[in-house]
Amino acid sequence: MKKFLLSLALVATALAFTACGDDEPYVPTIINETVHGKNLINSTITIAQNKATYIETADYTFNIEYRDMKEATVEVVANGVKFDSHMPYAVSFAMEGINTTTLKENTIEFDAPSVKFLDAETGEENSRYKLTDVRGFIDKNNGVYSLVYTVNDTWRVLVCNSTILSRVAYNDYTAPSDIYYIYKIDIATMKAEVFLHNIQFKVGGATSPVLKKISIPNLDVTATATGFELSGDNIVPFNYSGENLDQATPMPPMVVTNYTGKIDLIESMHTIYFNSMGGVWDGFSGLYLWRWITASDWGL
Repeated sequence: MKKFLLSLALVATALAFTACGDDEPYVPTIINETVHGKNLINSTITIAQNKATYIETADYTFNIEYRDMKEATVEVVANGVKFDSHMPYAVSFAMEGINTTTLKENTIEFDAPSVKFLDAETGEENSRYKLTDVRGFIDKNNGVYSLVYTVNDTWRVLVCNSTILSRVAYNDYTAPSDIYYIYKIDIATMKAEVFLHNIQFKVGGATSPVLKKISIPNLDVTATATGFELSGDNIVPFNYSGENLDQATPMPPMVVTNYTGKIDLIESMHTIYFNSMGGVWDGFSGLYLWRWITASDWGL
């Protein structure tokens, strides 16, 4: 029986120290960096069992130790995780010594076939839990992280941001001209807002100007076994202007109806559909979570 969990958010800080000397044995430069999965929003877990879904919350922290920026190990600290709705208490634990498989200036991929479940406070191993198939990804430039692991060969866990991006070329969001989407999900209220960039509507033979950034707020969120479903009706969107596209103006003539959409974290894909101004907007594209993951990777 499979269960799926997901968790949300990200921010990073760093410190460094070095040791070297002409007459001393070589000592690599060590850089320690901590990435917190709780600073932007309360981390959240969606748990699904036989299509019945419930919500839990948790926090994740990633401690990274670089050696000469050529190799690194990762420690993951989790706080307040409930793998089963019947667990009376949430557990906190650490996974240590996870090796990186890809290491670049701002991105890290890491994995481990198995790690010990260590008590977060004492560091002692808790043999009640077996952690296997650990894989993760961090992009510090774009504030993206994701992590998957299996507990006791029963629960499959997926951790990711509450702000979910669709992919753009080279993962460069500084000035893309392509259409892309940003989802901001608030699990506390089960509401979401989607931001659409660089879109044009076609109504009959007419085409609207390029809308650099609009948002559709107050969407209803339903957690599923693989992510989220979004829906809404009669929603007034906002148009953003200004040099930094940070000035929001309501657009009543563009009221959005029949909004439906899916965020599939397993397939790293999303779909979107709604009516507005007498026309239809629909689309799908990949999500920037990490590498592409297929349902078969999850045993579905």
